[in-house]
Amino acid sequence: MLTESMSSIFERGMAWHTFRNLEEDFIGVTRYVALAPENRATWSEKIAQLLLLTGAAVDSVFNEMRKSSLLPQTTDVIDLARSSEPNITDYRRVYEPTFQLSSVEVLATHGLTNYGTIKPFEAFASNQSPGWWTAYNEVKHEFFQNVQKGTLDNLVRALGGLFVLNILHKDSQQYLIRSGLIWAGNFDRRIAYWRDYKHVWEHMKNSHVGVHGDISWDVWVTSEIFLHQFRRDPNAKS
Repeated sequence: MLTESMSSIFERGMAWHTFRNLEEDFIGVTRYVALAPENRATWSEKIAQLLLLTGAAVDSVFNEMRKSSLLPQTTDVIDLARSSEPNITDYRRVYEPTFQLSSVEVLATHGLTNYGTIKPFEAFASNQSPGWWTAYNEVKHEFFQNVQKGTLDNLVRALGGLFVLNILHKDSQQYLIRSGLIWAGNFDRRIAYWRDYKHVWEHMKNSHVGVHGDISWDVWVTSEIFLHQFRRDPNAKS
């Protein structure tokens, strides 16, 4: 069973606060470039700048996750925690088996537009880095030469990736439940039955994938743009 110890970065909601600030900046961009599939290749200097900030936040959150006592203490997890300069390859090797990141789906919508479902870490399934991560690094190292890599699609996927890390990491999850951001009830009708911290946490705490496989109700989380229904974990029981 997981312990209740957690990183203060997540306990205080700092990582979620950073995500929300970036999401608000992105919403400002959508006043001029609608969050619609036909705009996925649209690029701008502002979008490239937000991609830089978002990619850096993803890197920082990945790095901070290493300190969690709630991760399964496998050899890979321990080695990652001791690594002096971990990179995306290290994070993929350790976190993909733990959180099954490649299969995580989030719905991206805002206002009158629906971008659809995305899988920010889908490339992990083929032992590759996400395209948006590559674009982030290219913009970071040669901004003016690669500013056109700052596309709407790369940014929404990068921001979706930051959302995913916040909602799946167990330390952050406890903050989200306490703050009433994780809902439990009937997902299709968006009717919440419980928002009590202890009740919801008891059905999530033993799974890094989602919720216990034997519950009869749904659990989901939303932000201004993203929505994710937590997957049922057949290996975790109440």
